[in-house]
Amino acid sequence: MQYRQRLGRDIDRWIRAGWIDAAHRDSILADIGPGPSHPSTLGIMTILGAALLGLSALTFVGANWDAIPRLARFVLLLAGLWVSLLGGAQAFRSGHPTLGHALSLLGVVLFGAAIMLTAQTFNMTSFRNTAVLIWAGAGGLTAWLTRSRPVLILATGLGALWAGLEAANPYVTGSIWGYWPVATAGALMAIRLRSNVSMHLTTIAVALWIVHALYLWARAHPMSDPAVQAIAILTFGALALTASFLRDRAIPGSGVVAGWMTGITLIAAFLIQFPLDGGRLGSEAPAIAAYLALALPALAVILALTGWRIMRGQLTRWEGGILIAAGLSIAALPMILADLSPAPILLRMAIGALLYAAFTALILIGDRHGRGLLRVYGVTGFVLQTLYVYAETFEGLLDTALFFFVGGLVLFGASFVIWQIRKHRPVQPDNEEVAS
Repeated sequence: MQYRQRLGRDIDRWIRAGWIDAAHRDSILADIGPGPSHPSTLGIMTILGAALLGLSALTFVGANWDAIPRLARFVLLLAGLWVSLLGGAQAFRSGHPTLGHALSLLGVVLFGAAIMLTAQTFNMTSFRNTAVLIWAGAGGLTAWLTRSRPVLILATGLGALWAGLEAANPYVTGSIWGYWPVATAGALMAIRLRSNVSMHLTTIAVALWIVHALYLWARAHPMSDPAVQAIAILTFGALALTASFLRDRAIPGSGVVAGWMTGITLIAAFLIQFPLDGGRLGSEAPAIAAYLALALPALAVILALTGWRIMRGQLTRWEGGILIAAGLSIAALPMILADLSPAPILLRMAIGALLYAAFTALILIGDRHGRGLLRVYGVTGFVLQTLYVYAETFEGLLDTALFFFVGGLVLFGASFVIWQIRKHRPVQPDNEEVAS
């Protein structure tokens, strides 16, 4: 909707300038379609009001729970639940979608309250968090039937909450594999309902699931911190490139995944420098084999997709070469550190130089393809790396002045190179933004 409004203003300006015919205005706007609708301020306030009403009902019932007869409890909860859901359905049919979203959201909240309070009434206990999963499933079904994005956001959050509670459950061992069907269903519904918020929530929850799975793997197969971080970098890097591959083929939602996975990869790559003072990979064969079992498949995906993008002209050879060199270096680092503790200064300098090159490549890739998020990632990483080098190298006011002088020259030089590249190469905007 924002793009359509901006385009309308631009067309009006072009008409006044005489660049296009005024008769074509409506045809141009009709060609791009209406786009996904966004809630108005009134709609947001109505939905938030419904949420507050649900919370007030829960608080009142909870405060007077012992004073309310058991039968009255169920009648009260079921009445509120069905009035909300049926009222929401009627609101949708009557052409009042905002009220329908609000009442549907209130109904899902009351459904969760009914589950929890019913379990409390009959002293039903469980070592698992099945009630939260049922609540999430009911919310997802309601969102599917009503096409309600606010309800889907709640259901997505409940699904992630269930996975988090299970991960912290002392009675649960291993990764929560049951979350993958929940996440898949949430992503598909987010695509169907065009809910960017739900897609972002699902992607973040999946990223946290992967971190938790890697943590459990590292506990089961003891290895050094650099090895664990290298696996994380390669895994998220492979996911970022895979999502970018799907995004280039206009797969809905893949741009959101690519943006998050790229950001997490860069954070993990930056943090791998910190344990180098004492990083050490155990020389035992099981630890090395466990590391390679995860690192090599992820590295293979990175090399294959980077090579594919180079052949398709989506990356220049030097841009792809930097990404390939970074992947190979990260994969080899724990093996190099196996007999070195701490890491030699030359090795640390080489890693820092490689990170500088990778961040610069991101800036140029984002600039060439018109992807602002990649430019932000590249600039942010460049600045963080510079601050890290300063903290590790310089001390005192004189050295600080020297640092700022050298840093200014580096940034000025980098900006000059980027300006020269932009001067000789036209920008190639893509159809879908990374963070769309």
